[in-house]
Amino acid sequence: MKSKTFVAIALILLVIPYAFALEPSHLWSYSDTCAVFSMALNENGAIGLAFGYYAELLSPDGKLLWKAPTRGIAYSSALSDNDILLIGTEGRWVQAFKDGKVLWERNLREAVVSVSISQNGSIAVAGDASGWVYLFRNGKLAWEKRLGNYTWSVLLWGNKVLVGSDSGLWVFSASGQPLWKTNPGPVRKVLVARDEVLALVVPQSELWSELIAFDENGKVLWKKKFNGYARAVDTDGNGIAVAGNFGNVTLLALDGKAIYSVPLIGYAYDVGTRDNYTVVSYGKTAELIAPNGTVVWFQRFNGTAYHVAFSPKGYFLTEYGSHDVQNCYSVIEAWSLGEARPTVTSTEETETFGFNPYVGLSLLLAILLLGVLLWRKR
Repeated sequence: MKSKTFVAIALILLVIPYAFALEPSHLWSYSDTCAVFSMALNENGAIGLAFGYYAELLSPDGKLLWKAPTRGIAYSSALSDNDILLIGTEGRWVQAFKDGKVLWERNLREAVVSVSISQNGSIAVAGDASGWVYLFRNGKLAWEKRLGNYTWSVLLWGNKVLVGSDSGLWVFSASGQPLWKTNPGPVRKVLVARDEVLALVVPQSELWSELIAFDENGKVLWKKKFNGYARAVDTDGNGIAVAGNFGNVTLLALDGKAIYSVPLIGYAYDVGTRDNYTVVSYGKTAELIAPNGTVVWFQRFNGTAYHVAFSPKGYFLTEYGSHDVQNCYSVIEAWSLGEARPTVTSTEETETFGFNPYVGLSLLLAILLLGVLLWRKR
């Protein structure tokens, strides 16, 4: 009987470290005053921020590389692989920054709500709130077109420009030639997953949403409807995560079929996915969902959780704070998916109200096993 007790204790000692290893570890934090309105990452893991009245660039380990003032509130952002940060401002400006200095800038017609930039930074696209889309080559305007009353989303895709507006989905060549157009309704977001063009359609009433996948020639491949406002959508090229106020977080395969759908109590602000992991923010909370559809971690913050994202460096980011004029701040934190230990302490206190269900289950089984063996011994 002593040998069985020893085995049970050994199992506990083995299980506990494994269980806690599944819990994401805090890596680093960065905070500043005012609000993060947009967050962009490049393939090298650098992080570009539209941060209040500033453009900011962080290194992959959370160090501030530079900070530069913008012409009005920095509203949208895109980051090239050579660290050119493109910012669209509420004050009608599109600005390109390199090493903290303005590389070029242009004054447009209305607030610049969406921007995109090529990997080498030579081509930039901007969409404004008056329905215009603009393409720049090395800072010089190459062409401009009005597509409706509001341009929600722009995306450079190779030698194509994808535009989501209140008049539907538009696809142009980089030279400005129209390739195809469809109008399933107002397109709030355009993305690309491998060879599929994804359009998130949200009517003005926001009572329902629909994600539609097209091939590169505009043929509809599949549709997925949601009974509510799908505010956030993200893809890593393999899976497509969608969240909003319709009661769950859904991860879709590239054929539109659900990989998993997890209940969500709250209104989702943002969602990110990588390798079938999904991170979602809602209210003052962010949670991480594993590839099997299990919520393995959640964190409650002392501010609203606005943004989440996965980094190519293998961790995920959460951003929380306050947009209150009297107390405006944001905190960006990085979390590992493995056993990494914290390297920088948080500059803002956070509170963990949840726990990893794997930890609880493993500990419960180990304690039950030990209790049974001790009872039998007695």
